[in-house]
Amino acid sequence: MSGTLDFLSPDLATPDVAATQAAWRSPLARALSHAPADITDVSLTGKLEVRGRIDDLEPKGFEVISVTPNRALVLCDFTRTAEVREQLSADFFVTDMSAVFAGLQVRGETLLRRLTDLDLDELPAVGAVAHVQAYVIRDEGETFRLFFPQEYGDYIVEVVIDTAEGLR
Repeated sequence: MSGTLDFLSPDLATPDVAATQAAWRSPLARALSHAPADITDVSLTGKLEVRGRIDDLEPKGFEVISVTPNRALVLCDFTRTAEVREQLSADFFVTDMSAVFAGLQVRGETLLRRLTDLDLDELPAVGAVAHVQAYVIRDEGETFRLFFPQEYGDYIVEVVIDTAEGLR
């Protein structure tokens, strides 16, 4: 990874990883303070953009969300981000996006259908959620994770909460 993007990697932005993790605050904390229990913050996830021949990428303790044949989002435990980045850097161009993307976990297929035009049977995918480009991942059943630029966090949370309340 280029030294010019080190500020995006929490472990490279400061010399003390433990201090970085202790000081970490979610960009969604304030917006989610009044959210229902089925809308949760998953921003504290390691997020790495990987470029290269993704077919050669073997998940070892992390999740691979394929975007194109040459691009993927790798998700891992936040405390392992540096280790996974280092592991992947030997074979791929890796950019740590942990500080760039915020994340929400939401429950309900009807809710997500009101937020996006993406085909929920074809997830994971990248597309507009409430008019903001996001990675959309279907977990088990009707649980979904959304990763989007953190500067849209308050907006996305408010739209998701308003939509969820309209369905109750």
